[in-house]
Amino acid sequence: MREDPAKLLVLRLRGSQAEMGRQHGRILRDRGGHEAAIDYYRDLPARLLFGTRGGGPLVSVLRRLTAPVLDLLLRRLDRDRPAPYRERTLAFMEAIGRDVADARALLVMDLFQNAVGVAGRLGLGPFAGEAAAPACSSLAVWGRASRGGGLGLGRNFDFPGVGIWDRAPVLVFCEPDAGLRYGFVTTRGADVAGVTAFNEAGLVLGSHTRLHREVAFSGLGIVDLVHDLARRAATLDEVVALARERPVASTFGIIVASGRERRAVSLETTAAGVAVVEPAPGEDFLAVTNHYCGPAATRGELAPCAGFGVNTRARARRLREVAARGQAALGLDGPDLARLLGDCVDPEDPAEERAAGSVVSQPTTVQSTVFKPDAEAIHVSVGPCPTGLGPYVRVPWRWTGDVGWEELGAEPEPETGIRAPCSRFASGPAAEAYARMVHAFRVILDDRDFAAARTALEGACALDPAEPRYRFLAGTIALREGDARAALAHLERGLATEGAPFRRGNLLLWAARAAHESGDAARAGEHRAALLATSDPRLASHRRAAEAEAVRPFPARRLRRIAVNFLAADVQ
Repeated sequence: MREDPAKLLVLRLRGSQAEMGRQHGRILRDRGGHEAAIDYYRDLPARLLFGTRGGGPLVSVLRRLTAPVLDLLLRRLDRDRPAPYRERTLAFMEAIGRDVADARALLVMDLFQNAVGVAGRLGLGPFAGEAAAPACSSLAVWGRASRGGGLGLGRNFDFPGVGIWDRAPVLVFCEPDAGLRYGFVTTRGADVAGVTAFNEAGLVLGSHTRLHREVAFSGLGIVDLVHDLARRAATLDEVVALARERPVASTFGIIVASGRERRAVSLETTAAGVAVVEPAPGEDFLAVTNHYCGPAATRGELAPCAGFGVNTRARARRLREVAARGQAALGLDGPDLARLLGDCVDPEDPAEERAAGSVVSQPTTVQSTVFKPDAEAIHVSVGPCPTGLGPYVRVPWRWTGDVGWEELGAEPEPETGIRAPCSRFASGPAAEAYARMVHAFRVILDDRDFAAARTALEGACALDPAEPRYRFLAGTIALREGDARAALAHLERGLATEGAPFRRGNLLLWAARAAHESGDAARAGEHRAALLATSDPRLASHRRAAEAEAVRPFPARRLRRIAVNFLAADVQ
């Protein structure tokens, strides 16, 4: 069963950036609950870069060798921060009672993405298969696609740290000495406006990780870029102009929606510049996930595994399909957007909800929000991961009241109409199975414990035996652990219910490898033949592998080093 909802901490800050950082830190020092986030993200760069690949002494040595390099690169990124925002972070850390060195962890995603970009440029990697696939999803609707015509934006933020962001949600309202009044959604311990922000002009901004070769260890980090846009920009044109004022260090897609203009755009950043992606002609909506859409940036884009591209494009397709149906009918309202954030439909296999891979709701969805500028309302989920399943708390979009805090409970106000989606993963055995999958992801990422992850996934399969994504994850981990017969049983059970073409091809490839490893050459040949009979262009590399492995099998030693990517539901 899903855990009980958390409380939403709502903060109101006022003054200079340093003063607001100090106010935030003092409140959290008194209220508590901030330690987990700060401790977790201090170690996140190495965790994301090395993941669990190889394990043992080698990873320990690599971590020790690279720690000074990572710290140096973080210092370089920190050096280019605008002074007011750096002062805010330092004041926050000092007030909360932490070492100021922890402030540099604020730039962790820029560091991680840039390291992946450098590796891609040099032909190295891939890095951190268990952790490296981002999965944020945002949809803005307006005009004909929105019931009533006003802007609505629904957003899922997906990030490592399940049990941190989702269990301690915070909504911060800032009234700065200089600039527009703005706010952001975060977690206790993170004074970060760069994830999901909004301002008094009716702008909403949300960042989405991208992976690209064009990176730099200097320039503006994402946390400060979005912070600056929320504080200074009142229109979409101003957003674009400000984003191009100075170089951006890393690779992101930023959805920017304007309640006043009733329109949205996406900014696509690399170290080479900032491009703008407009809505398609005739579409009163814009979907943004984790792949580049502009022609310039797509040429240098990187992917940690084949399933990454399938996942991000399938989520965008699902968002667009729902928005298009809304535009052709009555339009989408706030409850529709909230339901979409908890959506588990793979558009390539829509007959049944799926637990992972190619769905909007992900095992690392740690923050879900719905914004309605015309209604002056912000809805923040206080449910556990995946937070898109709710419940939501409604907060007025207003900068009123003294500096301080309040906590809001889980019961939504009746007039909001936003309730938890009717997902099969929201209750009963399917919810328990999903929770076990999330636990498996956490113990791999945090503890490198594949045995515990396998136990959790076996439990998920027992509770929800027809879910093919559990079967794929359990089968590939069993193969990694040296149990080829159990792996083959899981993978073949997955083939019995998997309907998405790419996912079936993936199952066939790994089932052939498991069959060979278990000594069943005939079944290995059958699975390779079935894979070779497919025509999906996304499976071209799988077919080449099948042809090669008919002559020279996949090496057993490599099976022990495969990286299982829970978000992409893929293996590399």
